[in-house]
Amino acid sequence: MTLLSTTMDLIMLNHFTGHFTGPMAAVVKSEPLESDIYPEMEHCHSFSFSCPTHKITKEEITCTKPGTIWRALETNDTFKELNQMDRKTPKGKDIVIKSCKGYIVKHFPCWLIKEDDRLTIEMVTHATDEPAGVTDQETDNYVTFSVETTGGKNSKSKQILGNKQLESYGPLCVYAKQKDEVKKALRNDGRFSNIVFEQKCQLSERSSGSKVSMGQIAKKLNGRNFEMCLTKQKEKMAIKMETSESTIKTKNIITTQTSLFNPSPDSEGDGTQMPPSTLTTETSDVGESSSRRKQKRKCIPVPKHGEILTILRNQFDDLVKQMESRREYSQQKIFPEELDLMKQEFGKIRQKFSEVHRVKKLIELGASVCQVIVEGVQGVQGTGFVLFDNYILTNAHLFGENVRENLQLLVDVSVKFNYENPNGADVNVFRAKTLLIDFQYGHQGKYYIDYAILEMDPQNKKQQKKVPPGLLREYGPVPACGGACLIGHPGGLVKQMEPTSIIGSEIREEAANKYKREKGHAIFTINDALEKQKKRYEEVMQENKDDFVTYNTSFFHGSSGSPVFDELGRVFGIHTGGFEYEDKRTQSKQSVLEYALPLLTILRNFVIRLEEDNNQAVLKRVKEEAQKNLFLFDALFKTNGDEPMDMS
Repeated sequence: MTLLSTTMDLIMLNHFTGHFTGPMAAVVKSEPLESDIYPEMEHCHSFSFSCPTHKITKEEITCTKPGTIWRALETNDTFKELNQMDRKTPKGKDIVIKSCKGYIVKHFPCWLIKEDDRLTIEMVTHATDEPAGVTDQETDNYVTFSVETTGGKNSKSKQILGNKQLESYGPLCVYAKQKDEVKKALRNDGRFSNIVFEQKCQLSERSSGSKVSMGQIAKKLNGRNFEMCLTKQKEKMAIKMETSESTIKTKNIITTQTSLFNPSPDSEGDGTQMPPSTLTTETSDVGESSSRRKQKRKCIPVPKHGEILTILRNQFDDLVKQMESRREYSQQKIFPEELDLMKQEFGKIRQKFSEVHRVKKLIELGASVCQVIVEGVQGVQGTGFVLFDNYILTNAHLFGENVRENLQLLVDVSVKFNYENPNGADVNVFRAKTLLIDFQYGHQGKYYIDYAILEMDPQNKKQQKKVPPGLLREYGPVPACGGACLIGHPGGLVKQMEPTSIIGSEIREEAANKYKREKGHAIFTINDALEKQKKRYEEVMQENKDDFVTYNTSFFHGSSGSPVFDELGRVFGIHTGGFEYEDKRTQSKQSVLEYALPLLTILRNFVIRLEEDNNQAVLKRVKEEAQKNLFLFDALFKTNGDEPMDMS
C-alpha cells in the first residue's frame, strides 16, 4: 500500500506541474499551445475599406497572413462580389485602391497599411497591368513614398503614366525595399510609362525641391512626396538639337540665295545665267550620270539679264529703307501705351488679390467650385460650380457627342467638391443625373454658346446638406478692365486660384501680336496653332470680340467651366478655352490668350430654354435666386417698362 500510494502521489504531482516521466509519459498528452493552432498570428492587423460608388460605407478586414493588399481584400465576401461585378461591366472598368498615403497598387504589401486605416475603392477605365510583387514575407526593410501623376519641371506635357486615366488618381504611393534603386521601384510599381525610364528623368521633392536620381537607393525616401521631371542636361540637349537643325536649314537657304543673286563674273552679261529652277533640280541629282547632268545644265538664257540685275541691285537700298520704315510704324501700332499701362496695373492687381479679406471671400465662394469627371471618356475632366440648389454649370464641350437630342447623357458624370488636399481628405462626390437641364454648344444666332447645366443626385438628406450654396446670387457685370480671379482644377489637380488682368477688346489684337514677338523662337508653332483655330480666333479678335472676355492665365486643360470673379468677388464669366500650342523648347503647354464667356449671356439663353420647355419649377427657382441680386433680376426679367424682356 505504501508503494501504491507513493506512485499515485507522484502521478498527481506531475499532473499539476505538467511534466511526466517514466512509462506514464507516453500515455498522457499536454494541451497544444495557441501559437501551434494559429502559426500566423504573429502577423495580425486590421483595416477597413469603403466604396462610395457602390454605397459601401465600411467593411472591416483582419489580416492574419502576410501578402499583398489584394489578397487581404479578397478574404472579404463583399469585396469579392464587388470585383466580380465590375469584371462583367462592358466599359472595361478596373479597381484602384486609395490609402491615406495615396493610391496604391494591388501588389502593395499588406503590412505597410497602417492599423485601422480605411481604404477607398474607386473605379478606373482600363487600368494598367501591374507586375506581381513578391510580398509573401513580412519585413521592416520597406519604405513608401509618393509621386504625383503629372510631370513637373520640363515634363509637364509628358505622359508619365502608362494609363492616362490614372492622372486624376494621385498621388501614387510607391513601395520599395530600402536597398532597391528608385528606377527598380518605379518599374516594379507597374504604373509608369516607358518615357520615365528611357529619358533622363529624376524625382524632385515638392516641399524642398531637392533632386533624387534614378540610380539612388530608396532608403531615405520614406514618407516624402515627389514629382517627375526631366534633368537640365536633357533639356539642353533637346534645345541644342533644335538649334543645330535650324542653323543647317538657314545655311542652306543663304547658300542658295548667294548663288542666285551673286553670279560668277563669267556668267554676268553673257546670257548663260542659270535660272533658279535649274539650280534646284541640279542639287538633287547627286547619283545621276555626268551626261544627264550636262543635259540639265542647258537652259534658255534670259535676255539682258545683266541689265535687269543691275537695276534691281540699285533699288535694293531704297527697298531696305522702306521696309525699315514700315517696321517702325508697325511697332508703334503694336505697342500702344495701353499695353504698358496694363503691365503696370497687373502688379497692383496681384496685390489686391493678396489682401486677406479678398482671399477669405474667394475661398468662401470657392467652396461652390467642383471638379467635373466624365467617366469612360479618356482625358476628359473639367470644372464647374453650383448655380443654385443642386444645379451645376459647366462647359458643354466636356461632353461633346455624348449627349442625345433629348439631353440624355450617354456617359456617367460625377462632381467632386472639396478636392483641395492632395490626399483627398474631406472630398464629397455627387453623381449627376443622366438627364441634363440644358445643353447649348455652338452658335446661337450671333452668339457663341458653350454651357451645360447638370443636376446632382444626392443619395440622402445627410449628403444634401453637404451641397455648397449657389453662385447665381453672386453675379456681377463684366468689367471693361481691371483684375479678375479664376478658381478651378487645372490639369485635374487640386483646387487652385489665380489672379489675372482683363485684356480689353480694343487692345486684344495688339496684346496677341506682342506675345508672338516675345515668343519668337516658337512663332511658326504659334501660327500653325492659330490657323487650326482660325474661325474662333477671328471671332475673339474682331467679329464678335465684345462677346468674349480675354486674359492670360495658366489654367489650361481641366479648368474649362471655372468661374471668373471680379475684384469684388462677383462672378461674371465662365472660363471656356484659349489658343494653346506646344512650346518645344520648354516642352510645355502655352497659350497666346484665354477667354471666358459672359455669365449673363448664358443665363439669358438658359431662361429662354426654360420658358420654351415650360419648366416652371426651375424657372421659378431662377427668379427667386435672381431677386437676391437686383441687377441680375432686372437684366433677366425686366425692361424699363417693367415688362418681360424680349431675348430672341
